Amino acid sequence: MQIDRLFQIVYILLDKKHVTAKELSEIFEVSTRTIYRDVDTLSMAGIPIYTNKGKGGGISIFDNFVMNKSVLSKKEQNNLLLGLETIKATEYEEVDKTLFKLKSLFNRSDDHWIEVDFSHWGGSKNDKSKFEELKLALTTARTIHFDYYDSYGTKTTRMVHPLKLVFKEKAWYLKAYCLLKKDYRIFKIHRINNLQITDNIFDRAQYNLAQTDLSYKNTSNKITLKITLSSKAIHRVYDEFNINSIIKNEDGSFSITFLTFEDEWLYNYIISFGKHIKIIEPIYINTIIKDRLENILENYN
Repeated sequence: MQIDRLFQIVYILLDKKHVTAKELSEIFEVSTRTIYRDVDTLSMAGIPIYTNKGKGGGISIFDNFVMNKSVLSKKEQNNLLLGLETIKATEYEEVDKTLFKLKSLFNRSDDHWIEVDFSHWGGSKNDKSKFEELKLALTTARTIHFDYYDSYGTKTTRMVHPLKLVFKEKAWYLKAYCLLKKDYRIFKIHRINNLQITDNIFDRAQYNLAQTDLSYKNTSNKITLKITLSSKAIHRVYDEFNINSIIKNEDGSFSITFLTFEDEWLYNYIISFGKHIKIIEPIYINTIIKDRLENILENYN
């Protein structure tokens, strides 16, 4: 887009002070005539750019120029800084200098607006280092090797091409192409152990997650669950359920209806509410929960 090219031309000139039209045309893969038109556009926008012809000539910008909102609106400045803050928060130290320069350019404070900590509360340093390794593998397109435990505790050893980190349903996941299964897979980060980055570099261009129907629980049965929680569970209600699914009753209890996957995780989740939960629909879930509670009770007899 032209606006992106204009923005980049200004920053190239701020950095180098002087550049030829030919050099810019090669950088942006456009004609020199297009570059000169861009220079005219920037000049009309109030950017003090000038050209010199002949030997040693080229395009320059006045030394005392300070970029302001004639190039970027306040909203665009905010979006740009927020984007860099987000990258910075994920520990990409190389953007720090760029972020500092842009804040100075836009006369903004050096306060950081966002912090991302990948480890869970009470987690160890290993949690964070695991994300550092995954980030390195993702950005360098290198194959990774690890042991993986599924929800039933079954261990497999995987070799995968990492493609994307995803935060979903209060947990982090890795979307990847698994060389063992020869298909796309999604792995819960918490269940990845003994992670190793190999020297093998893969071609990311051969994968397209957008065209892949990849769901962590794609083999589970989706149901509409209707429950009632007592007022004693209020500390979990607004943290764990969408506000639009909650109805507060006159007695202080809560009626909640939501779409979920029926699996072992759901059964254990229901049990975690203890005596403060009642299953309204589907009715058969009550029998499943009762059987599991009886099995638990047997362990204490």
